[in-house]
Amino acid sequence: MKNKWLKIIIGVIVVVNVISLSTFAWLRLRDAREFSQPIPVHTYGGTNYIVQLLETAVGRVDTGCMVIVSLRLENPNPFEVVLNREWFVLMDYEKEYYEPTTLGTIHIPAHGIIEREAFGFMVTDEARAGLIALKVGQQHFVTIKSSQPYTQAVDKGQFVAFRQRNW
Repeated sequence: MKNKWLKIIIGVIVVVNVISLSTFAWLRLRDAREFSQPIPVHTYGGTNYIVQLLETAVGRVDTGCMVIVSLRLENPNPFEVVLNREWFVLMDYEKEYYEPTTLGTIHIPAHGIIEREAFGFMVTDEARAGLIALKVGQQHFVTIKSSQPYTQAVDKGQFVAFRQRNW
């Protein structure tokens, strides 16, 4: 009788662990899919393009804290789309705005795709304490970081990459 109860208890523990791990994996996968959903952007001038978040990296350089956002840009139009890099602005939870460290233009050919375009932003350490969003269109913001503070220490020259909003 004692041996039977031991087997039942071990079976229940195994089942609970499998369910917990499966739920955790499913939630992480769902978050990663939501992070990388294609976002159609429509401008007042009639230009349309599609933005897809690929990855966000946070790190420290000589001059402070840096956030790098990698995007996939797609042009569904039969004409070239030219985007100014300064249109892509980072905003933190205190409504502080950060312009990209590299300016210029991005040319997306007709029906073309830019597989990876990186935008670097110098931010304050306080910006990592809450929500961070990226402006990808005239009035369109995409959340790249959840509202939970990022407290992990990052040494100078070190970057940590994320493919989800929970960092």
